Amino acid sequence: MLSLLQLNVWLDAIFTNLYPIIVLALMGHFIGNILTGRAKRRFGREWAWPHHDSHPPLLPKFLHFTHVACMFILGATGLMIRFNPISRETMQWLHYIAMIIVTINLIWRLWYAFSSRQRDYREFAITQQDIVTAPKVILYYIFVKPSKPHLGKYNVMQKGTYTIFVPLLIIQAITGFMLWRLQIPIADMSLQELFAGLIGATGIWWTRTIHYVINWLFIILTTIHVYLSVTEDFPAFLDFFGLGGFDKRSAAKHGGGHGDDHGDDHGHAHEPATAYASAEHG
Repeated sequence: MLSLLQLNVWLDAIFTNLYPIIVLALMGHFIGNILTGRAKRRFGREWAWPHHDSHPPLLPKFLHFTHVACMFILGATGLMIRFNPISRETMQWLHYIAMIIVTINLIWRLWYAFSSRQRDYREFAITQQDIVTAPKVILYYIFVKPSKPHLGKYNVMQKGTYTIFVPLLIIQAITGFMLWRLQIPIADMSLQELFAGLIGATGIWWTRTIHYVINWLFIILTTIHVYLSVTEDFPAFLDFFGLGGFDKRSAAKHGGGHGDDHGDDHGHAHEPATAYASAEHG
């Protein structure tokens, strides 16, 4: 039977080999974008990106920005804590601070989605139509089809990713607090020691292992998310980070650029306009 130590080694080997494979796959996918002409149409003079009738409100943009920034910190410091290349204590404190911010961020975003006046949880709900059209979305991403169905703000792949993020974040927050070596003054012990007393040393080991696996899942999912955001809807990516002014269409509206607004259907001589008017980033 596989020992706990052997399982640790296997997890290290699996994820440290899997991640470069995923990066290479994304590079291969971008080559596909070049060969099919998608990259040229999007990043070239045509600037052929999906059109959005509205911009995301300020609060979701702020929460998204802080979430992404902290996820990068958590992923990097998590690996540094695991492999211990530099000061472990410094990395732990950076990890804890980012963990607290992400936890607050998650609670805030869930409140916004379900209880605020601008609640938007319905935008993330996977409908029957989403499931029916999912194969077409996949065919679009593997370059079999030139476009994908447009049913709402997010496609089924995005909804699935965002939906799975929530339980993973909750589990990661719980396991993270269970592993925190923060001293509890009144109990004269750390949080980790407190939980070790409740679930035992083996329980803490499994808690750490679950936390480590989810850390890798977040690194992989975030990498894919960033790639697809940039390659499928770069203007929306800029807008979400407050850099919408660099969108050529925005510059054109303010008197600069080449004056193209791809929200209308006037200029795509080499491709039906609907192919991009209907596209959403993944």
